[in-house]
Amino acid sequence: MSEQNSILDKIIESQEKQQAAQFNSNELIVSLLKNISTKESDILSRRFGLLGKKKETLEQIGKYYDITRERIRQIETATIKKIKELKDFKQQMEDADQYVTHLLENYGGIMEERFLLDEISTNEDNHQAARFILTNLLNNKVETIKPDSDILASWKLPTVSLNLIKQAVNELVNIIKQEDKLLKNSNLIDLFSQRDFYKNNKDQISALWLGAGKNQADQDFEKIIDSYLKIGKKIDQNILNEWGLASWNSITPKRMSDKVYLVLRKTEKPLHFTDITELINQIGFDKKTAYPATIHNELILDKRYVLVGRGIYALKEWGYQSGTVMDIITDILTKAEKPLTKEEIIKSVLDQRIVRKSTIYLALTNKDKIKKTTEGSYALKV
Repeated sequence: MSEQNSILDKIIESQEKQQAAQFNSNELIVSLLKNISTKESDILSRRFGLLGKKKETLEQIGKYYDITRERIRQIETATIKKIKELKDFKQQMEDADQYVTHLLENYGGIMEERFLLDEISTNEDNHQAARFILTNLLNNKVETIKPDSDILASWKLPTVSLNLIKQAVNELVNIIKQEDKLLKNSNLIDLFSQRDFYKNNKDQISALWLGAGKNQADQDFEKIIDSYLKIGKKIDQNILNEWGLASWNSITPKRMSDKVYLVLRKTEKPLHFTDITELINQIGFDKKTAYPATIHNELILDKRYVLVGRGIYALKEWGYQSGTVMDIITDILTKAEKPLTKEEIIKSVLDQRIVRKSTIYLALTNKDKIKKTTEGSYALKV
């Protein structure tokens, strides 16, 4: 049976890849617009930002054509209807229909707007084309979900219960609140599957993947939870792929110091403050620009960070300690409770600081604090 499931999984995966390859939203729009007049094509392109054109309002387009905004709206509506009545419309839309339907099925029948568009294409022009197709040409196959206090703007299959999805999203929010810490996808999946809500609604939640093999079913369950998480308005994911409440600074950092913390955790190594600044600006947490002087000041003032080299900082939680090289040597010898060789001290210091060996040699010559034993090792002077 497991072999049959494996074969079925491969067949499903192959079909989905084939459908994805065949569906190009921009090419489909180009093909469809060939069947209408130049004016109709231009109005739709301007109105919905198609074919590389900037999205415009009814009033802007009306001024261009010297007609009322209401007349533009009428042309827009009539043109979309005209496209949907084309003789080969259903045939042209077949690949898009199958691809979008299967994509939504894989993610529990609902996907957040940006998430779905990114899955269809990473190209912004294709995003606009895909949005037009979903909203105006496949609107009898997929439903547009407006954002509210619980969920973000999304698209879903008509057969899926929005009420059940909202309940599932709220269950995930409650899990994060109760755990009161950042969680990875795998943690949330385990915790969600243990809840009474899932046990009581398992059949409905899993209905879309019951025909798949076990491996495919496990993957689809992960995708479904991932989709629910992306839909939730009260929860979000940070740059480390950790989930938490959207209001948490560890998820949506507002202070520069919190942005520094996330960048260092992501790189997992000490960085110069100028490199930290550059990474913050590259990630683009928000519209605020980070400046080296500001970041350096935050690093100096926040006790979470330790200076480990010339302008280089690390997280204190990594085991680094604050202080001079002499302070580090003192701490090393105190913990060792015995004399150490020069090589042992150098290795231990370099685990804490990014400094030249000559700096360590110089510190070991401090006769007020360090003494050299007859065996050539070093100890603290009592």
